[in-house]
Amino acid sequence: MPANPQVSILPQVSILMVARNAGRTIDAALHSARRQTVSAIEIVVVDDGSVDDTPALAQAHAAADPRVRVLPGPRRGLSAVRNASLAAAAAPLALILDSDDLLHPRHVERLLRARQRSGAQVCAANMLAFAVDDGGRALRAVPFAPGDAWRVPQDIGAARFVAANMIGGGGVSLGYLKPLLDLGFLRAHSLAYDERLRIGEDFDLVLRCLMAGARYRFVPEPTYFYRRHAASTSHRLDRADLTGLLLALDQADVAADDDALAHELAARRVNLVGTLRHLDAVAAFKQRAWGRAVAILRGDPVARRLMRGSVREGLARRLGLPASPQPGTRHRLAGAEEIQPFLEAMADALIPSTPLPEPVHAADRLPVSA
Repeated sequence: MPANPQVSILPQVSILMVARNAGRTIDAALHSARRQTVSAIEIVVVDDGSVDDTPALAQAHAAADPRVRVLPGPRRGLSAVRNASLAAAAAPLALILDSDDLLHPRHVERLLRARQRSGAQVCAANMLAFAVDDGGRALRAVPFAPGDAWRVPQDIGAARFVAANMIGGGGVSLGYLKPLLDLGFLRAHSLAYDERLRIGEDFDLVLRCLMAGARYRFVPEPTYFYRRHAASTSHRLDRADLTGLLLALDQADVAADDDALAHELAARRVNLVGTLRHLDAVAAFKQRAWGRAVAILRGDPVARRLMRGSVREGLARRLGLPASPQPGTRHRLAGAEEIQPFLEAMADALIPSTPLPEPVHAADRLPVSA
């Protein structure tokens, strides 16, 4: 039976959202989830102790749409809250949506189609990364995975997945993509989010899925809209975050004959240790311990590369310039309400594709009983 007795059909997909003090963005995020062309969905919002109007906004959506459920969180960190949402999911598939991001109306539809065609246990769409100022203006949107190599659907193996997740590597970090997960596969292999992790939790879970034999399918259409802003958790690294990532990495159980994956995991460990040393060097500079900072940087090429990036970004901020120029177009928007249609139009134009037939299970549009 559906988790919500007012819903007359079993959901195909559970859209899972963790929310904490997301009052400025959660309304738009939930609207984008409710507008999916696949109606056989549920939207599970786990509120993790918000002290703003996040719970009220989420409950308003639940009152308007019985597919939305709002649950209290365990308040033990992001990964624990994600696990609570996985446990609450009523559908066989779960899709992650952060409370400050948006979805194209056909996001679920395209991922379901990719899963049906490939049989993959993990599917992820390209993202459109966008930035908005406090007034909802000055929006810049660029594809997260740009270039011809990412314009075609493709399988991603474990070694390649790790190689594409190096901090400061300058390439595409596939761990940022928000996956569609086969919950039956996760449960059969006792897989869940590692509750030691505050960042990198999606990367870690997907990697363990791949190591357990899952197939990963990348979908090139950028139907997930990722909001870049200073408060993003992924933009704030500290020693505890990196130590957790190292602990999780060191416990990876690599098959004896998988030399490629073992090589990439070793490279990722070097990358994480170098990132820790970069933080140490930054701290030494702030303390005016110049000799210690120079010694740290001299002994680690990863730390040196990251320090060069930090210096460039610091100078850019002082000069009022974009820290990481990327190909794309800047637009002035009248207000935040115009962001969604702009992103949808840009996503549709980025990768020309054959028009899709009617949405999956389009005849089942009405989610509630009479």
